[in-house]
Amino acid sequence: MLLILFFVGSLARLLWLDEIPMGLHQDEAYSAYNSWAVMKYGIDSYGYTRPVYYTVWGSGMSVLYSYFTMPFFALFGVHTWTIRLPQAIWGSLSILVMYGLGQELFRSRWMSVFFAGLLAVNPWHIQQSRVGLDCNLAVPMLLTAVYFLCRYLNGKSKSMWGAAFFFGLTLYSYALTWILVPALLFLSFLFFWDKLKFDRNFWLPLGLLFLMACPLLVFLAVNFDWIEEIRNSFFSIPKLPQLRTGEIGLHGWQIKKRFLDLMRMLLRQHDDRWWISNETVGSYYYISTPFILLGILYHIRVFIKGIISRMKFALHFILALWFGVAVALGSMLDQVYFHKVNYIHIPIIMYTGIGIWCLGKFLKHEKGMAWMACGTYACCFGYFVYTQLTFPVNYEAYGQPGLSHMNWYQYEEALGLADELTDGPVAVLGLNYANVMLYEQIPPEEYQSTVVYEEEGQAFGNVCSIGRYHFDIYPGAETEWTVFVYPYSMESFFLEQGYHTVYADKCYGVAWRE
Repeated sequence: MLLILFFVGSLARLLWLDEIPMGLHQDEAYSAYNSWAVMKYGIDSYGYTRPVYYTVWGSGMSVLYSYFTMPFFALFGVHTWTIRLPQAIWGSLSILVMYGLGQELFRSRWMSVFFAGLLAVNPWHIQQSRVGLDCNLAVPMLLTAVYFLCRYLNGKSKSMWGAAFFFGLTLYSYALTWILVPALLFLSFLFFWDKLKFDRNFWLPLGLLFLMACPLLVFLAVNFDWIEEIRNSFFSIPKLPQLRTGEIGLHGWQIKKRFLDLMRMLLRQHDDRWWISNETVGSYYYISTPFILLGILYHIRVFIKGIISRMKFALHFILALWFGVAVALGSMLDQVYFHKVNYIHIPIIMYTGIGIWCLGKFLKHEKGMAWMACGTYACCFGYFVYTQLTFPVNYEAYGQPGLSHMNWYQYEEALGLADELTDGPVAVLGLNYANVMLYEQIPPEEYQSTVVYEEEGQAFGNVCSIGRYHFDIYPGAETEWTVFVYPYSMESFFLEQGYHTVYADKCYGVAWRE
């Protein structure tokens, strides 16, 4: 059953990576560009040699996913599917890790398979496994780290090395884990103090984790202006134009509002980012809501009972610690989206399984309840796959990069046609500059020497032009000579201006004058 789930789940994550989701997220594009630039030239777009943290828009981006894509770029070239392949592979392997985590927490083979099945068919996990964002990599890294931590707490002392290593990798996948990881480790050691053995298999792995975290600690020291940035021929620790510390609020009224926003989003099971959450069937399936709540109530009961009777907590209570830290961190964020709180979803999926087990135990038919749930979720999964394969594309509105940061589908052909029409300036509308940099494979030295910013030193600085590519310039007296790459809905505008137009594909066109 586990092998069948792994096979089906892997197909759902690996097939048609270049087409579903359609389009390329601007963060995907910039991460891929830096991966290609560091692989080929040894420097990123800002000229830093193998940095521990990218500067990108001006506010930074984690580097781990970019480094993971380099072997695939070297073997197969830069394509949408090679950009997304590392995430899809890790997403598939997470099904097996989820099985192992279930075994460590509950010592039940059928529950472990059930947890793996819930993850294999989960809409959110499938969708996030098909988008090559840096923050998405935090999900498999953190899941694997917790699995090894639970093995250690179950007496397998050498597993602490695996926990330390994957917690260390987690830190390089998403900046918010810089708070999450130490908080989760502290609470885990506090609640399961009796399971710790203070020997070399405890202290040495913690030393490894500290060494892995040191470059990021130095990065924080640089960006808080305590020391100068570090640049040499081996690696760099950059000073960002702006550090995004303002996104976290600690005032009471802020936390209350953001906590309510987080709860609303989780209960709705979607946000306005269609590519990472699912409004049609629900990101966990809408039928899961009562089971999730039941699973959370079960751990609340365990906590209260443990405090009153001073009992030792069972290891599965580590899920409550994980969920609690994730909720607390999510309640500090100014804008809550599914991908920003991706560290919260694995406990929620497992709470679905715990809730079904609780109901089955109450009815005295745990396995029967599990088999009924399997049939129900199989039907839900079938409908989810159908909706993904028949996604209705409205080419006049699809993409909305200003809202979802997902740029329109198949812009590459339009850029190629524009390059054939002129060796001079090209104006690009409705497309992020990172996508142009990636497609044109602009060398990082050329980017640095030709880029013009609307206003430098911003967390999200707008780029006016890179070399001959100009962004968001419209026809006028000073741009009569320009070839335009424009989104689908602007064709009538260019025709009225007397331009020749041609569709390079279904989403973009090219306009020019003789």
